[in-house]
Amino acid sequence: MYAAATRLFEDQGRPVPRHRAITLQPTHAGNLTLTEEYIKEWRRTVRIAKLHPVNTQEQGLPSLYDAVVLWIGSGEMTIAGVEIDELTHKRTAQSWRVVIQAK
Repeated sequence: MYAAATRLFEDQGRPVPRHRAITLQPTHAGNLTLTEEYIKEWRRTVRIAKLHPVNTQEQGLPSLYDAVVLWIGSGEMTIAGVEIDELTHKRTAQSWRVVIQAK
C-alpha cells in the first residue's frame, strides 16, 4: 500500500517537542510493508515495518523492528518499533504517523 510516513521521535528517541510538531515535519512516501522475518542475531522471528521509496533517488526511513500497529483510523495509522543504526548498531525507539495515499 502506498503511504506517507512522518517520524514522531527525534534521532535520540525523544518525542518531537510540541512547538516543532505543529510545523511541517519531513515526510517520506513509498510502499509500506509489515512482514515477519527470522533474525539470526535475535534468535527469533521479528515483525518489520518498511517504507520502500518509489523514487530510487530518495532515501527512505530506516526499518522498524518489533513493529506494532498502535492505532488505525480514517486512513491513518501509528506504527511503533525500534530503529537500528546500520553503522553503530544503536537501537532507538521510534514511531511513525502513516497516512495511506492513492498513487
